[in-house]
Amino acid sequence: MNSEQPDPPKTALRLLQRLCPKRNREAITGDLLERFSEGRSRGWFWRQVLAAILVGASGQLRLLWTEICFATAGTALIWWTPWGRIFPLDAITSRSMNRSARFLWLIAIEITTALMVMPLFAVLFRLRRTFGWANLCRTFFISAMLFAAGDLPAVWWDLSHPNFNRLHAGWVVPMMVAGIFAALLISARAARRLPSQSMTIPT
Repeated sequence: MNSEQPDPPKTALRLLQRLCPKRNREAITGDLLERFSEGRSRGWFWRQVLAAILVGASGQLRLLWTEICFATAGTALIWWTPWGRIFPLDAITSRSMNRSARFLWLIAIEITTALMVMPLFAVLFRLRRTFGWANLCRTFFISAMLFAAGDLPAVWWDLSHPNFNRLHAGWVVPMMVAGIFAALLISARAARRLPSQSMTIPT
């Protein structure tokens, strides 16, 4: 090794440590440092760092795009379901129903909503080759809690504002759709981090 070989660019190393995916970071950094110590130029090092960051970013975008498509499909499925024919929504949001009955109906709605999207989660896990009943169960509880977190404030608002005119509330529908989409997207991202040991489908 040439004793006069300069150190690798510190800025490039910092970018690599911050922006390169964790799963490949150590191996890529070690390989680039080894190649640099063999006489590669600083320009070469910069090009390799930028290429590694771009490749990692494209992989993250593919994962995110899959999750966005999943959340979009789930939102459409939930939004276009005729909930009023399945559950007594008017009674649930009225003052005539007692709290315990309303609470039980809300639990039934959240469970039903979470169960509806489980086939979509199964497809998502299958695409990632990490399908497993344990993952589906965990994701069911995550999504059910997120749906409840989004619906309970809306029910409270209905009960505490009896004169609220929904015809003039143009923000209600976008907020509800955004809440469903966010819950599904968060659930999908949480599912990515679930353990998959002994759940991978053999090929």
